[in-house]
Amino acid sequence: MGEKLGRGIATVINMFNPELIILGGSLSLTGDTILLPIKSAINKYSLSIVNNDTQLKLSKLGERAGVMGACLLVRDKLLSLV
Repeated sequence: MGEKLGRGIATVINMFNPELIILGGSLSLTGDTILLPIKSAINKYSLSIVNNDTQLKLSKLGERAGVMGACLLVRDKLLSLV
């Protein structure tokens, strides 16, 4: 699974050159178990020039990341109506 995720993230890195990628949800609870294969695949499938600028971090919110993001979207939508 880490290899496949890393390959997908490498594609995103090659296309958009982000400075930071944050992995959240239950994926962030696995720690280095999933992070090491992802980093290995990123190094293998992304351009090294682009890859060096991107940081990969695990979210500190854990499984609450999706719920908190949804709540923030609702809050922003409600505040824009006022």
